[in-house]
Amino acid sequence: MYKPKLGFFKFSCCAGCEFQFMYFQKHVLETLTGFDFVYARMLKSGGNPHGPFDIALVEGTITESWQADELKKIRERSRQLFAIGACAVNGGIPAIKSTVTELDGEKRVYKNIPHIHSIRPHAIDAYVKVDGYIRGCPPGGRDLNEALSSVIAGKKPDFLEYSVCVECKLQGNICVLVAYEMPCMGPVTNAGCGALCPSMNRACYSCFGPMKQSNGPALARKFRLMGLSKDDIYRKFTEFGADTIEFRRAVEAYED
Repeated sequence: MYKPKLGFFKFSCCAGCEFQFMYFQKHVLETLTGFDFVYARMLKSGGNPHGPFDIALVEGTITESWQADELKKIRERSRQLFAIGACAVNGGIPAIKSTVTELDGEKRVYKNIPHIHSIRPHAIDAYVKVDGYIRGCPPGGRDLNEALSSVIAGKKPDFLEYSVCVECKLQGNICVLVAYEMPCMGPVTNAGCGALCPSMNRACYSCFGPMKQSNGPALARKFRLMGLSKDDIYRKFTEFGADTIEFRRAVEAYED
C-alpha cells in the first residue's frame, strides 16, 4: 500500500511544532502511521531533504534571505505544503522584531553586525503558495489531523474559520471579557484551540493568530475603555500577530 511521502522542515522558531507533532499528538497517531516520513530531523537521522514529497510541513518564520530561497525549493518538490505553527502561519514571536527597524533589531542582539544578514520577518505565504494553515503555538491537534487526513483522503482540508468566541459558546463558558473584564483576545483570534485559556478562566492571548477580517481596532478601543495602557494594547496585538494586516490595523487605530 502506497504511503504519502512527508517532509518536515524548520526555519526561525523554537522547533516546538515538530516536537509537538512527534511526541504529543496521541489523537492522531493512527493518521501518522499512514505516512512515509522521508525527512524529519527530530524524528530520525538522515533522510532525504530533496523529496519529492506528497506533503511538506513547514514551521518557522522567514528571517534570512537563504531561508526564502530554500522554502521555494521545498515548494517545488512538494505536491502540497502546509504552514504549521504560529511562526509559519502569522510570523509568530519572531515577527515582534518587525516593530522596529531591522538594523535596530540586529543591534539589540548582536555586538558586531557586519556579518548579520537578517531580513524583515514574514510568514511563509509571503514567499510561496500555501495549501493550508495549521495554527497555534503549539499547533492544535484538530487542524493537524485535518491536514494529514485530507492528504490521505485526497480532499480539501476543512479548517475552522471563526473566532475563539464561538468555541467558548460551544464549551458553555462565561465570557471572561464581558463578565470579568479580562483583556481577552478571543473576539479577534482564529479558533482551533477549543477555547483552552478561557475555559480555565484566563484571557485568550491570540497564539492562534487573527481571524480573517477580524475587527482589531474595535477590540483595541474596548481595551482602552477597560483601562489598558497603549503599550499594553500594543504588546497584545504584536505578541503573535505583528506581521498580520488585521493586528497592524488595530495598533494603528489606537495610535490615532
